[in-house]
Amino acid sequence: MLKMEQDKVEPLKPEDPPVMVHVVAPATLPAGYVFEAQIGNDSGKMFTVEVPQGGVNEGDMFLAPLPDNGEPRLNIPTGSWKDRPFDCFKHGICHAHLCCSLFCTQIAMGQVMKRLQLTWLGDPAPTSSAKSTFWICVALVFSYSIYATSLEFSERAYDRDNLPILIPLLKTLGAILFTVWSVVALCRTRENIRMRYSIPEERCIGCEDLCCSLWCSCCTVAQLLRHTGEYETYRSKLFTEDGLEASAPDAV
Repeated sequence: MLKMEQDKVEPLKPEDPPVMVHVVAPATLPAGYVFEAQIGNDSGKMFTVEVPQGGVNEGDMFLAPLPDNGEPRLNIPTGSWKDRPFDCFKHGICHAHLCCSLFCTQIAMGQVMKRLQLTWLGDPAPTSSAKSTFWICVALVFSYSIYATSLEFSERAYDRDNLPILIPLLKTLGAILFTVWSVVALCRTRENIRMRYSIPEERCIGCEDLCCSLWCSCCTVAQLLRHTGEYETYRSKLFTEDGLEASAPDAV
């Protein structure tokens, strides 16, 4: 008896979701209204935006799909992460992005923020407001390092029994403030990347960004750098604002 085998038809793969960008409403507009928006400060980069359901008020910021107009930009995947948080050694143990994430986590976070035009708190902002984000992060890291080191030396000038209570209080307060900023800024940065590239939460639904930022910040920053860096094409750099070589295009 002959067995007839049916042709195996592969299911159609849905198209990757578009890259989303934050747009500032130029006026109070109703839903469905169409206008031309500008990317950054480049008047040559314009695209059409449709106001979402519910309308917007002047100054509101909302997400809109960015059409592929052929302009060179980093090839950043949408719909899912490029790799997992613990794929840190994917590009080698001495790769610049890994070294920066491990030893200067907050500075590496500043590089991610610079790529995506986020503020030092991880919020989307116009290009003019996000221009100094990386250097603000560097200043915060160095300021806290000097602050903590100064208190450490001051503490050594006293015996344990005669140590003024103010010194440990200041050390604790500084550590708490710096840690809170680091976690909150990284949480918001990761959340904005997920929104921009349509990446759903997979675990700890509702608080995945916070959990990753709180419990494994260095691995989280390294993953964000890999996802937005296209290291397969462009070299990672330690001492640049966005962590990429000069020839790399913008993320948007």
